[in-house]
Amino acid sequence: MRHFEYSYVLLFVALCAIFVNLTFKLRITSMWRTFIKVDIAILAIYLTWDAWAIHKKNWHFDPRQILNNRLWGGIPIEEVLFFIVVPLMTILTYLALSKIVARMKMRASR
Repeated sequence: MRHFEYSYVLLFVALCAIFVNLTFKLRITSMWRTFIKVDIAILAIYLTWDAWAIHKKNWHFDPRQILNNRLWGGIPIEEVLFFIVVPLMTILTYLALSKIVARMKMRASR
């Protein structure tokens, strides 16, 4: 079961993203096109960097903690999902915090 550790972390972060989106009613679905465009750039940059670091043996993934489904350059599928889930959670956190700050400002101005 240890080979699921990276996947469990990603699942937890994804569930947090769903919770934050629903709790704060962020309507992230209206921003999917923009997110996908930006995330494609993120994926291209960081996966190329990962592939280079793996090739140079500067970076590796413990085969006991991943599913061992690898893509080009030896990149595990979990790493690809990481660069999708974590930026999404970062955006959701920013939007949720912006909403909280706006509510606080509104209350303070009353």
